[in-house]
Amino acid sequence: MKKAILSPLSSAFVIPGLGQIINRHLKKGVCILAGTFILFIAALIKLYQILSAAMEAENINPSESVLITERFRAEDFSALWYLVGAFALLWLYSVVDAHRAGRKIDGKQGDH
Repeated sequence: MKKAILSPLSSAFVIPGLGQIINRHLKKGVCILAGTFILFIAALIKLYQILSAAMEAENINPSESVLITERFRAEDFSALWYLVGAFALLWLYSVVDAHRAGRKIDGKQGDH
């Protein structure tokens, strides 16, 4: 399969950075994979903090789901949205870069 097709599909649907690795741009691919991993871990930590804050309250019984839901809705999700936005930008960059690099590689292979 042509790299211009395989690499962006891999970055888009498997994991960002895989397309760069397929295109043999290992450093860039590893950096994108690391960025994806860091953003994922940061989002999990922030989500845990939000859930913990919603569950921590004086005199809240875990069976009182309405009160827990109200506290959950009152939490600040802005940092989580920034992390999601950063991931979306990294994902988009990964797909576009993999496609462009794949087209260059396919063009060079076609010249031979």
